Amino acid sequence: MIVLERVTQTFEGPAGAFTAVRDVGFSVAPGRFVSLVGPSGCGKSTLLGLIAGLTPVSEGRIALGGRAVGGGVPPNIGYLFQRDALLPWKTALQNVALPLVIRGVPSADARERALAWMKRVGLAGFEGYYPHQLSGGMRKRVSLATTLIYEPAVLLMDEPFSALDVQTRNLMENELLDLWAETRNTVLFVTHDLEEAIALSDEVVVLTASPGRVKASYPIPLARPRNVIEIRFREEFTRLYERIWKDLRDEVLTGYAQATKA
Repeated sequence: MIVLERVTQTFEGPAGAFTAVRDVGFSVAPGRFVSLVGPSGCGKSTLLGLIAGLTPVSEGRIALGGRAVGGGVPPNIGYLFQRDALLPWKTALQNVALPLVIRGVPSADARERALAWMKRVGLAGFEGYYPHQLSGGMRKRVSLATTLIYEPAVLLMDEPFSALDVQTRNLMENELLDLWAETRNTVLFVTHDLEEAIALSDEVVVLTASPGRVKASYPIPLARPRNVIEIRFREEFTRLYERIWKDLRDEVLTGYAQATKA
């Protein structure tokens, strides 16, 4: 569903050209949940933006469902950002229904489907609340519903739970897995948290320090369904963490040294 071939991205800045990622190649099969991990500044978010068509690729090729990405945002893609992208002047229900309204779905049908999604994410009764009246976890549920309501084939997630407290974060991770088990979107998930990546994913891709390249890819053979809290106490989880961390640790140290020097 997602294919990257020798993708390099260079930006022009005040100090000259800067290469964010270089010769990146990997693929994500339909219905798979894959996470990208790597040190800060290694180009994880840049890759999501390229896949989403938000930025033209400098070199290489990206394809979604066999079609090359280019010339705008593909219609079958969903993007969940680190910060809430909810409209503050609209209620939770109106936010959830908005993607359907934009796509020309009649208002009554959009409202009915939005009500169903509010219930699916555990927010029945909060339809009339505005974003500022909701907790961080509740806003994230609204964002999930807003993204999933139009059934995107590909779901890009850029550290969506990083701003939440640990308990709420674990609850949201489990809720995401429950929803994904129903929808089976193809998911590419960016995180700095290796435990989160292992607990959620079918595969974890490790990127090097800047410029980001694929250093290693690890299949995660943990049985589903999973509870992201309980699974962390299993021996096989600990073994996977130790293996992947050996690759990631060196890149984190290199990235820290680069940032300190800069």
